[in-house]
Amino acid sequence: MDENLKNPEVSIIMLSYNRAKYIGAAIESVLDQNFANWELLIIDGGSRDNSESVITPYLVNPRVHFLKQSENLGIARNRNIGLNMAKGEYVAILDSDDVWTDPEKLSKQIKFLREYKNHVLVGTNFEIIDESGRTIRKVPVLISDKDIRQKLLLRNEFAHSSVMFRRAPALQAGAYNPSLFIWEDYDLWLRLGQVGKLANLAETTTAYRIHSDGISGTKKIKGAWTMLFIIKRYRRSYPNFYMALLKGCLRVVARAIGF
Repeated sequence: MDENLKNPEVSIIMLSYNRAKYIGAAIESVLDQNFANWELLIIDGGSRDNSESVITPYLVNPRVHFLKQSENLGIARNRNIGLNMAKGEYVAILDSDDVWTDPEKLSKQIKFLREYKNHVLVGTNFEIIDESGRTIRKVPVLISDKDIRQKLLLRNEFAHSSVMFRRAPALQAGAYNPSLFIWEDYDLWLRLGQVGKLANLAETTTAYRIHSDGISGTKKIKGAWTMLFIIKRYRRSYPNFYMALLKGCLRVVARAIGF
């Protein structure tokens, strides 16, 4: 057996739930990467559409693995299943409705983490696309650990599908928090920042898709309260707590009145 199949350097975790329309493009963007020492772990949370028929042809590639569950255990629990299945030293995230737009995305991040041993996570700039894949806007993020720390309570500086992080520190930090309804990624980044440095690459490598299956107004309110809870949890670890608290409270009010 190929040694890379037994010991992949990067484990890519892809969650899916009723994403048959988009998941093929996500998988193709993994296959387009010029870095080949990876495994792709697709965790399906009990999809009711034809996702499995879209995924199945890709399973001829021995690096692609598929776990279909009979029920949806929730985003954080499913992400943790992927983390515990992962063999790689590094973990990359690609949600099934997003795509990687740079074929050198993995190789650039691997190079960075190999060189900067004190960093536990690296993301990249990203763009927002619509359902058909047209660019809506590009989103610049902060690059250095120093700048990211100054603003991280005020704004999540990482697009989830852009990140690569070291698996061991993530597991040691408790992985994704299953008690959180949303922002489980943001919570994990804040915990990882307590044990190592954070960074983004200046290149745009990832497209985050906005589509009609977004969360409802009620869930947006719950999401705003969750963000406020996270801000309070890390008030002693990052600067600008009071400004972040004010912003979080205003977000809750805005969601409550329909903005």
